[in-house]
Amino acid sequence: MRVPIHVLNEWRPEQTRKTGYLPADGVRPHLNESDYSTRIRPGTIIVFSDRRAYEVIEVKERPLDLWPEHFLNEWERYAAWWVEQAVAGRDMGTQPEKATWEHRPLAITIRPADQPAAKHQHYAVRADRPFYVLPEHYSVCRLCNEIPPCTHVITEARVEHEMSKAEALMSIPAGACLSCGEAITSRMKATRFPGPNLWRPDLGDNSAVFHARQACSGTADSYRSQWQKRGHHELQPEIPGSAGDDS
Repeated sequence: MRVPIHVLNEWRPEQTRKTGYLPADGVRPHLNESDYSTRIRPGTIIVFSDRRAYEVIEVKERPLDLWPEHFLNEWERYAAWWVEQAVAGRDMGTQPEKATWEHRPLAITIRPADQPAAKHQHYAVRADRPFYVLPEHYSVCRLCNEIPPCTHVITEARVEHEMSKAEALMSIPAGACLSCGEAITSRMKATRFPGPNLWRPDLGDNSAVFHARQACSGTADSYRSQWQKRGHHELQPEIPGSAGDDS
């Protein structure tokens, strides 16, 4: 199975595009129910943190005196920040109230969707937290019971992706851009990083070079971050026709 690159960075289920929102006052009050969004109700099947399907049994407000400590700390920081902004003259709208704060904890009760007799599980979740909502007839991986793409498939895809990147990097000839692999001529602006080549040590010192164009900037920034972590900081972009340019 080929997994899209965006799933390697941020997992999402293959079988649904629908996002569910908790029934919390003041949070998405004008939500339009559609094929892409819905309110979570008792009986809704959601994907929880372990990529497994759970049926929602109940969602209700959590009493203020039963808030978990980290929610209390976040509220105090937020309330103090809001006052600071208002005092500074910024238009902050209506002062937030603890009981209707959009990040307050709600009490959600769930159980494994495929185990009707299973023990109910109770969690405190943010009022504005979205969940992926599954159809009634959802599918799971037969080996691990996770919602596809499962952990094993993503791990295999990530390994394949990294191997493909390594193969592409190793095919870049000396003097070419380490981002796009194309030659850097004497008429092109480029950025060369002094010192050992962190990605292609076999090319020797001072060989890490990138086009100065936008298309190659993201990869160059990634290299720069690694290069600076090695203690390097001084960097001079090459200009067309300079002695250090490859032609």
